[in-house]
Amino acid sequence: MSNGWLVFTDLDGTLLDHHTYDATPALPALDWLRESGVPIIPVSSKTLAELEDLKHQLNFDGPIVAENGAVLAYPGEEPQIAPPGYHLIRDFLIDHRANPHYDNLGFGDMSLEEVMQQTGLQRPQAEAARKRLASEPFLWRGTEDDLAGFRYEVKKAGLRLTRGGRFLHLLGDTDKGMAVKLVIKHLQGQGYPVTHSIALGDSENDRDMLLAVDHPVIVRKPNGTYLDLPERADALRTEQPGPEGWKQAIFSLRDRLERG
Repeated sequence: MSNGWLVFTDLDGTLLDHHTYDATPALPALDWLRESGVPIIPVSSKTLAELEDLKHQLNFDGPIVAENGAVLAYPGEEPQIAPPGYHLIRDFLIDHRANPHYDNLGFGDMSLEEVMQQTGLQRPQAEAARKRLASEPFLWRGTEDDLAGFRYEVKKAGLRLTRGGRFLHLLGDTDKGMAVKLVIKHLQGQGYPVTHSIALGDSENDRDMLLAVDHPVIVRKPNGTYLDLPERADALRTEQPGPEGWKQAIFSLRDRLERG
């Protein structure tokens, strides 16, 4: 039944608990997917270095989508990095601080200890989070009106701004949805028969990924709210947040699709 499934998943707040970064409640569903031969593809704001570590912990063995779609890595190949690359992204943020209304603080401005404090990550994971290739998470320290002006400057420069669970992220002209479509096309080209594409996410930066698949799953946030996705009235919403909701959604889809 599950032959031809593809599962794309956000991590923080979705497969991983928002506070503890633990995936334990989702393990029964992860194990069932692996036993069924279903590729599980992380699509995250995390860096490639972070995802390489998690890949071994969670036994992912397929493509990896890092930095909100700006980095795409297939097994055994060099990563594909969306232009303009990390250094030019950083230059854009720094240059725009000349305008006092565009006050921001990026990962590149923080010490390792500050990154640990802002993210709740332990030292090794925080070090991996700073190994960025194509995007910059940052804290916005201006008003929402100021942010609207900054968004205009971002768009004018051909860049993108997206909001994750904790940070805003600046990257090139790409997103998670574009990356998902590229992965589907790549796997189909290798002969994998995609019958059901599934994506699970909880935040604004997951929107394009959820719109790009057959079966979008909106995972409840810890505060009980949900990402608004009016374009997809068919989206499944989980009753529980994080990995518990993730498990619920996978088994619910299994039962629904088995019934046809």
